[in-house]
Amino acid sequence: MLDRYRKRLQSDLDRWIEAGLVPAQNRQAILNDVAPEPDRWSAQGAAAILGAVLLALAALSFVAANWSELSRVVRFALILGALWASYGGAVFAFARNNAAVGHALALLGAALFGGAIALTAQTFNLSAFRNTGVLIWAVGALATALVIPSRPVLIASALIGGFWLLSEAQNPLAPAVLWAYPLLFAVSAAAASRLQSNVTMNLSAIGLGWWLMHTLHEVHQLYDLESAAAMVCFALICGALALGAALLRDRGVPAAGVIAAWSAAGAAAGVFASQFTLNDYGRPESVLAYTIIAAPTLLIIAGLLLARVRAGHLGRTSALALGAAGAISFALPYGVCLASGPVLATLQFLVGGAIFAAGVILILIGSAPGRRAAGAVGVVLFTAQAIYVYAELFGGLLGTAAFFFVGGVLMIVLSVVLTRIARRLGKGDPS
Repeated sequence: MLDRYRKRLQSDLDRWIEAGLVPAQNRQAILNDVAPEPDRWSAQGAAAILGAVLLALAALSFVAANWSELSRVVRFALILGALWASYGGAVFAFARNNAAVGHALALLGAALFGGAIALTAQTFNLSAFRNTGVLIWAVGALATALVIPSRPVLIASALIGGFWLLSEAQNPLAPAVLWAYPLLFAVSAAAASRLQSNVTMNLSAIGLGWWLMHTLHEVHQLYDLESAAAMVCFALICGALALGAALLRDRGVPAAGVIAAWSAAGAAAGVFASQFTLNDYGRPESVLAYTIIAAPTLLIIAGLLLARVRAGHLGRTSALALGAAGAISFALPYGVCLASGPVLATLQFLVGGAIFAAGVILILIGSAPGRRAAGAVGVVLFTAQAIYVYAELFGGLLGTAAFFFVGGVLMIVLSVVLTRIARRLGKGDPS
């Protein structure tokens, strides 16, 4: 990506110099100021990493095949010897400017570290704590990635951390809320930003979304939280994460935009899905737990919107529209508790309008340079809501040619409207 930017910059500089906008003697200085691109994925690197994986499997298979014949001392000596040899080889390879082999050996060391943990657990009969061992493995791999530093090992640490999250969520001995994962996510995200690893950031964002869904499910079970309340909590928390990550992205934090994009998608999905909970009967006793979670989150959203407006990265109209969508979503569970026909009909109308407004605002935001993800989320949200409204109004036409005909016309109209919005934004931000 940086190469494309550099080529575009060279072309632009030539044009600017010819037009007299930039002095010719500054051309090379500007090009030299462009930050170097991180090491790319190469065939040599891929082969070295695959080789490291095979060596790790060979070492673990050898120990497993000769388990009964080897004493505890020999088992540990083999694993620890291979572990430190891998790390030492990685340091030597990086010192000799052989990054591919260095990353491969670092990855091998991280894999053998997990084997050492498994060996320790089996030797001392600690299988009941196998998930804790996986967490230690993830932390060790993360530490390795930071010390080396190594993006392949960082990616591996994110995968191991996700595996621990999935395993611990199924563990009946685990607590309801796995508070260790947000801390692991924060460190992994900081490392991904430092090493400019978009793959790690994507994996971490997906893991955080899954953790949030699992946590709200557990809160739903423990405190009898209503479906509408849980869905709105998910949307509001994702919205706060999206705004916070966008604020970091605006301040130049690398890869923060990935978190903002995934969180915006989660918020949009949560708000859209909340419509399907309107007909569920709400219990007033569940309102307290919902308020404790949602009210502070809504205040955080308001503060982040204000901060982005003051920083000049978000228009007032957009901020007000997003804030109104959040406020309407926040009020939804309270209205569901009233459970009366007119109230529910009004809520459904307000939520539908808020979703349309949020989709349009995201499209407006996505028109700015580097904000394509927000625009894509807005288009998907707006289109999905339009299809949902059409299906509700003309449900009798489902499965008929009329449905496809009217749906096709609707999508074309939406395309024209969105195209006009994009053209207007090209002339200036109306928000």
